Amino acid sequence: MKIKEAKLSNREHIVKVTNRVMKATLALQVMMAGIDDVEDADLTPVEQLKQQQKLIDDVMNYITETLKLNQKEQEKLDDLEFGETVEIANHIILRVQGLSEEDIKKAEAEQADDKSEAEAE
Repeated sequence: MKIKEAKLSNREHIVKVTNRVMKATLALQVMMAGIDDVEDADLTPVEQLKQQQKLIDDVMNYITETLKLNQKEQEKLDDLEFGETVEIANHIILRVQGLSEEDIKKAEAEQADDKSEAEAE
């Protein structure tokens, strides 16, 4: 499949959804879903910082390995805000799980509509 991430480059990245890619996708989702548990745990401030650092490293490694980023693209990734990095990772996850670009755009539009309605209330 082809995945284009304009924040990183103009090229389309060819991603073959192998077992390795699927396992990495699921592992990242599990880790991201469990981050709330880590925040609720009785961790020292240093342990919390290490967990946050691990999250950043894992998300960036997932993007780098899945899209097979070159050095220039990795440098762009390093310079993004973390929120943008998570958006890219989530986009890749959705594509790996079989959603088309059109499906993703439709879901994003629905979320924006729901957010607008909630803010209006």
